[in-house]
Amino acid sequence: MSNDIPDDDFFSCSSTSSSFLSAASSDSSPLNLGDQISSLFSQYPNNLNIAHINAQSVPRHYSDLLASINCAHLDALLISESFLKPSLPSVHYSLPGFVLIRNDRTGKGGGGVAMYLRAGIPYKIISASPSAYSGSAEHLFLEITLHQVRMLLGVIYSPNLTIDYFDSLDSLFNNFCPTYDHVVLMGDFNTCLLKNNSRTHKLQSLTSSFNLSILPLSATHHFPNCSPSLLDLMIVSKPNNVSVHGQLTACFSYHDLIFMSYKIRPPKRKPQYIHLRNYKGIDLEALLRDAVGIDWTEVYQSSSVDDMVKIFNNKVLNLYDRYAPTRRVKIKYVPAPWLTPAIKDAMASRDRAKRRLKRCPSEHNQFLYKEQRNRCSRMCRDAKRRYFHNSLDNRNSSEVWKFLKTVGIGKSPVVSGKDTDVCALNKHFSLPPVTIDPHVKSVTLNKLSSLPMPQCSPFEFCPVSESDVKKSIQAISSSAVGNDNVCSRMISPILPVILPVLTHIFNFSLFSCAVPGAWKQAHIIPLPKIPNPASLTDFRPISILPFLSKVLEHIVHQQLSRFLSSNDLLSPFQSGFRPGHSTVTALLKVTDDIRWAMDHKSLTLLVLLDFSSAFNSVDFEILLGILKSLNFSSSTIRWFDSYLHGRSQRVRLDEFSSDWCSLTAGVPQGGVLSPLLFSIFINSVTRVISSNFHLYADDLQLYHHFRGEDAEAAVSAVNSDLELIGEWSRSFGLQINPKKSQAMIIGGRYMRNKLDIASLSPLWLNGVKIEYVDTAKNLGVIMDSHLSWSAHVAEVSRKVHYTFHSLKCLQSFLPLKTKISLAQTLIQPIIDYADACYLDATEELLNKLERLQNICIRFAFNLKKYDHVSGFRKMLKWLPIRFRRNSRILSLLFNILHNPKTPSYLRERFSFSHPSDALCRSHLKNLLKSPPHSTDFYSYSFTAHAVRLWNALPPDIRGCQTLSIFKSRVKEHYLSLPS
Repeated sequence: MSNDIPDDDFFSCSSTSSSFLSAASSDSSPLNLGDQISSLFSQYPNNLNIAHINAQSVPRHYSDLLASINCAHLDALLISESFLKPSLPSVHYSLPGFVLIRNDRTGKGGGGVAMYLRAGIPYKIISASPSAYSGSAEHLFLEITLHQVRMLLGVIYSPNLTIDYFDSLDSLFNNFCPTYDHVVLMGDFNTCLLKNNSRTHKLQSLTSSFNLSILPLSATHHFPNCSPSLLDLMIVSKPNNVSVHGQLTACFSYHDLIFMSYKIRPPKRKPQYIHLRNYKGIDLEALLRDAVGIDWTEVYQSSSVDDMVKIFNNKVLNLYDRYAPTRRVKIKYVPAPWLTPAIKDAMASRDRAKRRLKRCPSEHNQFLYKEQRNRCSRMCRDAKRRYFHNSLDNRNSSEVWKFLKTVGIGKSPVVSGKDTDVCALNKHFSLPPVTIDPHVKSVTLNKLSSLPMPQCSPFEFCPVSESDVKKSIQAISSSAVGNDNVCSRMISPILPVILPVLTHIFNFSLFSCAVPGAWKQAHIIPLPKIPNPASLTDFRPISILPFLSKVLEHIVHQQLSRFLSSNDLLSPFQSGFRPGHSTVTALLKVTDDIRWAMDHKSLTLLVLLDFSSAFNSVDFEILLGILKSLNFSSSTIRWFDSYLHGRSQRVRLDEFSSDWCSLTAGVPQGGVLSPLLFSIFINSVTRVISSNFHLYADDLQLYHHFRGEDAEAAVSAVNSDLELIGEWSRSFGLQINPKKSQAMIIGGRYMRNKLDIASLSPLWLNGVKIEYVDTAKNLGVIMDSHLSWSAHVAEVSRKVHYTFHSLKCLQSFLPLKTKISLAQTLIQPIIDYADACYLDATEELLNKLERLQNICIRFAFNLKKYDHVSGFRKMLKWLPIRFRRNSRILSLLFNILHNPKTPSYLRERFSFSHPSDALCRSHLKNLLKSPPHSTDFYSYSFTAHAVRLWNALPPDIRGCQTLSIFKSRVKEHYLSLPS
């Protein structure tokens, strides 16, 4: 082309101090891409070795990346066009020994930039382009620290040849380049430096103005039937630090892989180890025989529960040290078990064919390359499918899910200890969010002490029997290992032998009013809330407590729950962490109340209050004061005092651990008792509320029904409640976030349109105005001002497609049985959640939900978008969405009618038309009274709709005695009906 310039003219403006390796130099190489990278970088083991590839979809070419980038000497792989989306977990596309840092594109397909950074290299994200597609260049900049030397490492991608990204690039360079002595930027700039045009001049001028150099390369982009172009670039601040750089043919992309070895020493690679016991190899008969011979006299004679636990732990650990000693095991990264030597040889043959085609373009070479490429893809796909089927066929549910977690299904990402300041995290997690004023606390405690005691016997601990202890042990499903190193896998095999000893320890703890100190230490695992956490607030703590501490808490929980329930000490409108109660029952109560108001031509003012870090803010002394006011005996108060105080925690990641930090507030994270104790703590807020309300843990819904002409009075009444709630929260040390709190006015369109909401007086909380909104999320359901549910169904659709997208990449490899299980476990619950709350959803919305369920069927059977699913649904014996919803409503109603633990606020809404012992015709037995209503608003309530469905059932189904039989019969009934 006339506007092309010779390579020598272009490269004359760049440093030539480093050696340059062209892709052409490896055309005849018998090595695959990974071998070539390893061979090149092995000569520079003390350098930071970096590569970049325009991957043209990481999900599509993941097997190639696994095979090609399994290199011990590569430190960073920068990716343009990652094609990753938020719905695709990083663990699906991890490279062994690397951390995946992403900046996904949203709002449009394609795009996205990412980095695979070797684990152990400290980094922080200093700049990332907005994820929403805007037609501008995308970037991701990291600051990495190497032996106290800070370096800027960045990847840049321009979506096409016409985008003018130079001003934004100038701003980025100006903000960051002067701050760092070492700058390395790589990417697909979509500016061809083989052309003498304005884009080339702009980029060259821009880099020169910041004293940056573009390393010389030949054409990196080779698209069929187009002229080669130089689009993939490497920009550095110190070219003399580049030992070698160049490019290699990547068979899975039209772009070459570009690389450099930079003279800056990375951290030394250290092998990772974990400590394991081989429980499967234990001789159980010999283990039990030796356990029987253990002398437990020291435990029984000890006068301290701490000594008892210490002696017990030592004896159990000594026993297992003989039969399953702890071994230090080196973690070996297996890139992919299905990448066999035969497949790698096929990949090498394909790569040679690609290089041959690149060197000598012809139809024959094009045919040979495509043949090798297709053969390689087929071999890889078939091998992966065989591996998955062999790993999942004829396995129990536990083994199946264990395997699925290894491929990223249902697994939360865990950060690496090497990349995280564990001490700073632990300090952050340990500090209470709110510090209550001592004078305020004193006043609160005095008020609590003056409250009248409930008219019931004081709460006292009861002695626990061996059967109680056994049930509690079996109720704890966690196999996590706490700080005492004693886990459930040690307790269960020898339980018949140690049951009397454990029963003695637990009873001694209860009646000596002391909780063992070893059981008050927790390990914290921080889980990131977002893909690329940048601050301490981007993590949430997951506590790992000793197994036996959870057993003791379960025992106390059982006794405490019975006391609270039998004496009605918790508000009936607190649905959190109570048997038979759930978010769904809470939502049914509130939505039915709103529909009742609509039926009576009234509106509802609903306020959703947001408590900040409520569980971590619980003040110990105030909680103990509340327990005293509920008539807890002095001995149980001392036990709870011991349980709360003296707790400590540390963050543990890999082999890294923080220092221990003491806890001065908050119910213990991860404890069995914690949710119930919090419910007791927050229950006192119900005394100050005069409006209707509902609590679910720390989610407080406040609502007030009113006629249109009484709107100002309703706002005034709710403001009075908000003022009292604000005063209560300050007195009890909790913090409400007014900015996250929301208010809605809900009602029929006619009544609501008559109200001028803009002229209403505002709602105030702690001096901050609460805004009126048209839609708000309430316990996972999106409600709007008309109860139209279109926003909620749209959100359900988004979640279903998000989950389906994360599973689709494995669709072709999983057995049918596993896919059905995944659809039922991960997708259908999203569709089913709280479906009884929006019975007035339109046919259009129900059809949309039906199509979402069809996604599950298509996923299971690998069907195309427009394939019919009715036959496959019948094969699975799945109900259409309307019948499925009806069966769930009826099951819930059956539970309400027959289970005394279900909420009284729902149970009181239903009554039978005839007494159970009344003589009546068989078809009239077990019929429910239909609630009176005058409009369709209440006709679509759960109460009215459930009664209609119940009464329409055949009498023999209504007369079922157990829930399991009832569910089965209802499903058979609906399957027999035409869909």
